[in-house]
Amino acid sequence: MTIPVQQSLAGFIASDADVSFTGSGITRVHFRAGVEHWRREQDGTFTKLDNTFHDLLIFGKTAERAAARFRKGDQFVAHGYVDTRPAEPPARPSEVFVARKIGHDLARTAYDVNRTPVTPRQTPHQLDQAAASTTAPPPNDAQRAPTTPPAGATYSTAPRSGTATGQGIGL
Repeated sequence: MTIPVQQSLAGFIASDADVSFTGSGITRVHFRAGVEHWRREQDGTFTKLDNTFHDLLIFGKTAERAAARFRKGDQFVAHGYVDTRPAEPPARPSEVFVARKIGHDLARTAYDVNRTPVTPRQTPHQLDQAAASTTAPPPNDAQRAPTTPPAGATYSTAPRSGTATGQGIGL
């Protein structure tokens, strides 16, 4: 059996949530998402390029939770698909990333995990209350992981201890 793979998008939330509903009453949330771009130089350093901004759509319960938990500047990783929407000429068709799943970026976000089982009877509000009772206060700027590599940063391509060498990932 093949691994079920989808497109992914990693970036930061660049706008407040725009919550609306489809004709059938399903929650729809729109965010503007920013994506950082970097160019690796021959000397091993990285040069920051301009950010790009894209439309991000989320539907259903995932949309409700995303609207409640994401704020401007939050780093995220999402998977889903790109949907191309027609536009009137001479405008180009617009693209929107439709996220089926989304979460905070582990590499850039400090948080605690609430492993309380989710039951069908719990509403998003109840889940938020449970999470708020076990979540630490948000980190201040000094505690946040840097969103850019330090000046002159280089990254080793040597395997870390405890990982497999060769193709694939070390598990």
